[in-house]
Amino acid sequence: MKVKKYLFWLMMVLAVAVVACEEEDDGDTCDSDDLTADFNCPPEIDVLASFCADGVNPSYYTYNGTNYYCTGVDASTCDVALNQIGVALLDEGCSSKKKSMEASLINLSTMAENLLEEVRTESVCN
Repeated sequence: MKVKKYLFWLMMVLAVAVVACEEEDDGDTCDSDDLTADFNCPPEIDVLASFCADGVNPSYYTYNGTNYYCTGVDASTCDVALNQIGVALLDEGCSSKKKSMEASLINLSTMAENLLEEVRTESVCN
C-alpha cells in the first residue's frame, strides 16, 4: 500500500513538472539594441534591432519589422542575417564606412551570444 501511495505522489510531481515546463515555454527571448550611434545614422531614423532565440529553433534578428533568420541557433550562424541588416541600414541612410560597419556588426553578434547564453542557462525544462 505504501508503494502505491509513493508511486501516486511521484506521478503527480512529474505531471506537475511537465505541465509547468509547457506553460513556461512562451516562445522566444529577445534583446534589443539601438544602433543609431554604432552605424552613424541620422537622428530621425529609428535604428532598433532585436535578436531573438529560443535555444532550439533557428535564431533571428528583427529590424524595421523584418525578420532576418540565422541558419541555426548559435550566433556564429548569423553572418548572412547581419549582412542583410547592414544593407538595410545603408538603404536607410546610415554610414557606409566599412570599419564602422564591421565593429557594429560585431556588437550585434556579441548581443546575440549573450542572449543565447542567457537562454541556455535559464532553460530549466530542457
